[in-house]
Amino acid sequence: MLTRTTLCALIASLTFSVHAKERVTVTGSTSASHIVEILAETYSSKHTETLIEVQGIGSSAGISAVKQNVADLGMSSRYLKPEEINPDLSTVTIAHDGIALVVHKENPVANLNKAQVEKIYHGEITNWKDVGGPDLKIAVVSRENASGSRFSFEDFMGLTQQIEGQTVSDINPQVLIVNTNGTVKSLVSRNKHALGYVSLGSVDDSIKALDFEGVSPSLENLESGKYKISRPFLMLYKEKKIKDSAKDFVDYVTSKSGQNLIEQRGYVSVLD
Repeated sequence: MLTRTTLCALIASLTFSVHAKERVTVTGSTSASHIVEILAETYSSKHTETLIEVQGIGSSAGISAVKQNVADLGMSSRYLKPEEINPDLSTVTIAHDGIALVVHKENPVANLNKAQVEKIYHGEITNWKDVGGPDLKIAVVSRENASGSRFSFEDFMGLTQQIEGQTVSDINPQVLIVNTNGTVKSLVSRNKHALGYVSLGSVDDSIKALDFEGVSPSLENLESGKYKISRPFLMLYKEKKIKDSAKDFVDYVTSKSGQNLIEQRGYVSVLD
């Protein structure tokens, strides 16, 4: 039978062991966080002394968090803008991902081309019948300004303009803006009118991914370069300030073991 003194000592010991864990904070892209969370769980199961905390808050916020020393590691699903590049900021490409155009599962449209997508997001095409679908108004969905997915998507589709030397979004102001891949999927899965875009690795049976320019958004087509809407997943840190546990996690992510897990989850390995 445990005495009160022994019980208190045991609780204190357990409390100390929990607090003694090395904590690594990883924040940024909601698209990249999907796979980084899985990598963190796998890593922590073998490195029980380290706790990896992953938070998806957007690529821009992740980059800013590392620059301001708020997070150990940042995640971005786009390349850095010129004004974000800093000599003491290191970037590592951990995977390549596609961006898939998605609709409701009952939508008969199977393919869109670049001109059609550009006109839809500019508000020039507003009905599915104009792209071979039913007579329904298109409910267009996009991501928030801080999203790496949005930046990459708009840059590829030509949905930006230059104002006073700055690249800014040029989509229709009536487009519905949401914060995460999950919210896009939820809206599209419940709305037969909707069109959105998500990380290719996030596509599941709740939604339908469209072909783009006649090419399906498959891992094989992404790897071969046939599917063109692609972007990198980056991990960022300050070279001079990164702690050993954080650097060890980055090394695991880019190792053969980490990259195998990335491929298993539907992304393109950087080792290919």
